[in-house]
Amino acid sequence: MCLICVELKKDNLTSREARRNLGEMRNVVGKEHRLEVLRNIWDKEDRENEEDENEEYESMMDYGSD
Repeated sequence: MCLICVELKKDNLTSREARRNLGEMRNVVGKEHRLEVLRNIWDKEDRENEEDENEEYESMMDYGSD
């Protein structure tokens, strides 16, 4: 497992940071593993988007409670 995957699993990288790191390591990471890294990044993006939606919903609910 590569450093990008390890740090994504530890939740130490954002999807944006992971994409940038992958771009910097594109010549080092093999083609097959690159796809696995991208899948991990896509999963992270989904989680981040879900968190953003939940925060937005909560802020809308807080706004209406005053």
